[in-house]
Amino acid sequence: MRRAARAILVAAVRGRRERGGPWGEAVLAELDRTSGRWEALRWAAGGLRAVWHERRARVSDLPRAVRIQRAVVATAVLSLPATLVINQFALTGRYMSSTAMAPTVPVAGRFLLDKVGFRMTGFARGDIIEFPIPDAPDDHTIKRVVGLPGDTIECRDGQVYRDGTALNERYLPGDPQISRTIDCGGPVTVPAGDLYVLGDHRADSRDSRHWGPIPQRSVNGRLLTVIWPLR
Repeated sequence: MRRAARAILVAAVRGRRERGGPWGEAVLAELDRTSGRWEALRWAAGGLRAVWHERRARVSDLPRAVRIQRAVVATAVLSLPATLVINQFALTGRYMSSTAMAPTVPVAGRFLLDKVGFRMTGFARGDIIEFPIPDAPDDHTIKRVVGLPGDTIECRDGQVYRDGTALNERYLPGDPQISRTIDCGGPVTVPAGDLYVLGDHRADSRDSRHWGPIPQRSVNGRLLTVIWPLR
C-alpha cells in the first residue's frame, strides 16, 4: 500500500518530468519518513492537494493567451467523448425525410430524439416516437401515439375515436373535409405491450392502419423537440 501511495504521488508530482515543483518534491521526500501504511496514505492524500495548488499557481503565472489556449484545448478534449456518449445513448439529432408527420415535423426538418427518458417514464398518448418500420426494419420512422394498451381505436368518416370519444386532433394539416376521406379502420383494441400509432399527415403516412399496433420494445426514442425549422 505504501508503494502504491508513492507511485500515485510520484505520477502527480513529476508526470513525465525528472523532477516536479518544490512543494511536490518536498512532499515526496517527507513521504519516505512516514511510518505505517495509513500514515503514508494520509500523507499522500495531503500531498495530492499540495500538488494541485502548486500546479494552479504555475498556471496562473502563465501569459493570459497561453492560459486561454490551454483551457480551450482541455475543454475540447473533454467535450468530444462526452458528446459522443450523449449522442449514442441519450440524445441524438434526426432528419425527417417524408411529409408523414407534417406540419408537426415538416419534411427536411430536424428534431432531437430522447433515447433514455421514455424508458423511465413510460409512454403517454400524444408522444411522438421513433421505431423501425415493421415491413422495412432497416429503416426508422416517427409517429404519434394515439392508443395505449387497453384503448380501443376506431375511425368513422375520417374522425379517430378512442374508447368511443372523438379525438381533438388540432395537429392535423389541411382541410378537415380532406382528412375525412382518410379511412383509419377499426375498431382495434391495443394489446398489452403495444402502441397504436398514426402519422399526423394521414394521406401520406403508413402507420398502425397498415401494420396494426407496434410493440413497445421496438421503440428506440421519443421526440423531444423540433430544432429546425425554428418556430
